[in-house]
Order: sequence, then C-alpha cells, then structure tokens
Amino acid sequence: MKPEEFGLALKLLVENFWIIREDQPENYNFLRRHQQYIQREFRQRFGLNVTIRPQYIQVLKRPFQLEAWMGNHEFTMPMDFSLFCCGMAYVEELETDAPFMMHELVQGIQLMIPEALIIDWTNYNHRKSLVRAVKKMEQLRLIKRIEGEVSAFEQGEDNTEILFMTTPMARAFLARAPQSYTQYESFGEFKVDLEESRSSLERNQVIYQRLLMTPQIKRTAQNENIFALMRNYYRYTQEYVESNTPFHFELYRDYAAFTLEQRDNWQELFPSRQVVDEILIQLATVLRQDEFVPTAYGEVYLTEDQWRSLVKELQANYCIFWSKEFKEKSLSQLSDTLFHRGASWGMFECVEDKIIIQPAFGRLVAEMRKENDE
Repeated sequence: MKPEEFGLALKLLVENFWIIREDQPENYNFLRRHQQYIQREFRQRFGLNVTIRPQYIQVLKRPFQLEAWMGNHEFTMPMDFSLFCCGMAYVEELETDAPFMMHELVQGIQLMIPEALIIDWTNYNHRKSLVRAVKKMEQLRLIKRIEGEVSAFEQGEDNTEILFMTTPMARAFLARAPQSYTQYESFGEFKVDLEESRSSLERNQVIYQRLLMTPQIKRTAQNENIFALMRNYYRYTQEYVESNTPFHFELYRDYAAFTLEQRDNWQELFPSRQVVDEILIQLATVLRQDEFVPTAYGEVYLTEDQWRSLVKELQANYCIFWSKEFKEKSLSQLSDTLFHRGASWGMFECVEDKIIIQPAFGRLVAEMRKENDE
C-alpha cells in the first residue's frame, strides 16, 4: 500500500464514526481492498482495531481521558443523552430491517427510562429532547426513517405516525466493552476496567494513539517519562508520521501534536474559517507582546481582571478587522466567546478564579494589515 493511500485510509477511519458500504461504496471498497495492511498498521502502530463487516468498516475510538470538547454537542440537556441511550437499547432488541412506529419507540423508552428521570410527553421540552435523540440515531444510521417527519412530535405527543426501520448498525453501535455493560455499577467501574484492558499496549502505541485522537499531549509532572520517550524517538517518529500520514509531528518542551499544513477537506481543524478563530490568533499575538511569565510547564496564569484587560487590548488593536457581529459584542460577551472557543480546543482552562493559558496557544501568531499597507 502506498503511503498516500494509507494516509487516505487513516483520514477516512479517523474522521468518520464508520464507513457504511451503502453510503460510501467507493471508500468502503478501497478500505476492504487494503484491509490486511490497514488492520496490521493500525494495530501495530496505534494499538487500534479496525472492524470490518459486510455492511460497514470502523475504528473504535475511546479516549484516554475525558475532555470538554468531546461528546455530542448537538445534545443540549442530560435528558437528551438518557433518551438516546434508551432509544438505542430499544432498537438493539429488534431484528435488522424491522419496521417500527414512533409510538412504539415512545412506549419502549417509557419502559426503559430510569426511575430518577421523570418523563412527561405533554411537556414540549421533553418531546423536543426525544426528537434530538431520534435525529441523532438517524444521523448515525442506527435507524432509517421511511415515512413522516420526526419534528412533528415536537408539536404534540399524538403526532407519532412516523415509520422507521432498523439498520444493521443498530446492533453494533454499543461496542463491546471489557465485559457486558450490565455488569458495571457505575461509569467509574467501566473506566477502571477499560484502563486495565489497555495495559497490553506498548508505550509507543499509547503515544501514537493519543496524538491521533486528541489535539495535543500536554507535558505535566505525571507524564515526564512520555516526553522523554518522544524526545528520544523524535526523528524516528517524525520520519514515520511525515512519510506515511498526512500529519507533521511537532514536539516542543511543553506539548506535542500532530498538525496539518493544509486543510484538505478535513472535518474540523484549528484555525477554522470562522472569524472567532482569527480573533483567537490575534489574541495570542497580544498575549505574547505583553510578556507574561509562564510556569515551568509553559502555562500562563491570569486573573479575571488580567484576562479582561487582555481582551480589551485586543479589542482596541484589532476590531477594525472583525465582522459586525464581533465588533458589536461587549467586552464581557467577547471575553466569554473567546474563552469558550479556546477551551473547546484545550487552549484555555478555568481553575477556581484563574484562567490558565496552555502552551499550545503561545505558538499562534498573526499579523493583520490594511489593504493599502505595504
């Protein structure tokens, strides 16, 4: 398999939850044609298993630690997740291609819902929550809508004449855990068991996997040995990554990351084409000019007043380049927007009354000029 072909396979498997044969026949056939090489490389290099089925191909991606940016951001309430899980449990018990109506799904969920969660289908917010869960099940191809509009259920609990059908993926979504999910009393028990199941992975596999699935690895007092290993094998890692994948391997004193020089239609990159990301880069430039002293691990600690002062300086120096939306934001609104966007990429963190700027943010730099500037 040529390096550029493996790079494409890596992109397909990492960027997609799964490659469904019916939806992406060319990509599915490409991966199936090279399955032995892909499975071996993913297992040996990244410690990841590539699952190949007649209906789909998938790499199961489980994070080593939970981060704020992970999860389904389309869900806005804890109830969304609960109804989604109950919906999955319902369709998992059905045969493949089994038809069912919305009212049957509602009844099934009602039987499975935890006692602590009280559902009232006459409540608009509860119906809207279920609609979000069902739409997500459709998006993931766990079910297929045959007739009717899901959003009709938002308007009234009697609007359940919506026909669905299960897909082969319905029984595969809840991936195999170290043991049956029903054996765990809590998520904490599952997490401990999952970590123990990873004990067979080599340290290099753990590093490659974390670099592949997270924006960065930050140096801490607990992982100094990992950074020592990355420094020792830097040239070897760099050569492999840049010869066989679309990425570049960047290793600095305080963080390591896989980066891309070009967008190449990747789903989500920083900076994106959103104005907020351009403003964050400008903020990094202002931060560097103010010469704050970082900690031994490259972090910059700011008080809330210092943070707001930084954003105010940014506003004064760069607002001429911004869109109307950001020009009209108050200092407080702009501060909150920038913090939440940066935090979603692991660049900012709030601990007690301090805002922590992570070392990766310090590498961002931009210079803005007016069109008539030389």
